[in-house]
Amino acid sequence: MTNGSLVDQEARRTIAEELGQTLFVEAGAGTGKTFALVARIVRLISTGRSTASNIVAITFTEAAASELRDRIRNGLEVM
Repeated sequence: MTNGSLVDQEARRTIAEELGQTLFVEAGAGTGKTFALVARIVRLISTGRSTASNIVAITFTEAAASELRDRIRNGLEVM
């Protein structure tokens, strides 16, 4: 970190704000991938830019897929 900002802050901004782009997100465990993807997907749906049936998110395990699904569901319910 430099000056209180994360080294990957620009990548995080892209994930959150560049909703018109298709993205591939790759990072190590515990870096906030799921958090960032959930926020992006909730934002895509809540702004009307997409629907759940038009979004694909690929994970490496069924457990990760379940976690992602549950977090997206919770994020949409909070709105």
